[in-house]
Amino acid sequence: MFIKSILVLVCSSLLVHANTLENHESNTTKHIKVTTVRGILGSNDPLLHTRGQIRIGYINFKEDGAASTHGYGLAGHVHFDTQRWHGLSVGLSAYGVLNLATNQNPLNVNPDFFDADGDSFAQLTEAYLDGKWGETEVKLGRQMLDTPHADSDDIRMIPNYFEAYTITDNSIKDLTLSAGIITKMAGWENGVDAQKFVKIGEALGISNIDGVVYASISYEGIKDVSFSLWYYNYQDIADVLYSEVGYEKTFNAYSSLTLGLQYDGSQESGAAKLGTQDAQTYGISMELASEAIGVHILAAYNKDTGSTGASSLNLGGGALFTSMEDQTLDAVGMAGEAWIIGT
Repeated sequence: MFIKSILVLVCSSLLVHANTLENHESNTTKHIKVTTVRGILGSNDPLLHTRGQIRIGYINFKEDGAASTHGYGLAGHVHFDTQRWHGLSVGLSAYGVLNLATNQNPLNVNPDFFDADGDSFAQLTEAYLDGKWGETEVKLGRQMLDTPHADSDDIRMIPNYFEAYTITDNSIKDLTLSAGIITKMAGWENGVDAQKFVKIGEALGISNIDGVVYASISYEGIKDVSFSLWYYNYQDIADVLYSEVGYEKTFNAYSSLTLGLQYDGSQESGAAKLGTQDAQTYGISMELASEAIGVHILAAYNKDTGSTGASSLNLGGGALFTSMEDQTLDAVGMAGEAWIIGT
């Protein structure tokens, strides 16, 4: 009887202890981790969010009736972007160009590689805030663009960069909508000084314009076919319309045929500060690739029927199929045609 009483007492004590533990656990406050901007930035892995490049180049240019110019350059950049916090991230990029021919006669320095004085320079080329929510992305600040009439044209020591405010949306399947305003330009083709972000008006040789507004629509819902339409308004200069259709037929893993059609037109608008603009340019291209036998053929043709020739309103390399590094139809200044073929 005594032993039985002890067992009952022990069991009762265990039940009381278990209930006490359960009540204690239910009343214990759970630790809540609060996310902060500093915490997000501090946890960033630099190896995953940093990239860079180093390049070296030489250029020599000889024009009839003028002395040749040349340059030796070493350049590089480093880019860093943060993790997203509530859809937001920050991107920064620094670029440096070094003139290796320090004792060269300034009159013989090719200006395409360096700043306006033919010297080395360093520049903060990208500094933007990027926001992405669902299928919509907004990017604000210094950034690289690649559109038909505003692009990086990376064929020298430093590409073109822009101060722009852009939005892109892919909410509808196979459809991409984009729009933006471009206010400044830096890089080797801004026409003023590669190391400076100058207003678009200065880059075009005029003043008192706010920039370039653009909008585009691209559709890829048809098998093997893509379509894009771009509209640009160069304030008080011209309206520019560009369209392109592409078709790609893949025969096997190593062979394909790509065909392209394009139209590029411009018409003066507003105060027409650059005079009459009447470009009506058409183009066709063909690319045949058969990697199995080492064959790769590219051919293209452009023809302009407007009174002022192909549009020169390009913040970069231009959109024409036949455009090459230094020979482009839009530099002729009158109606003409161009063709290329190569392997």
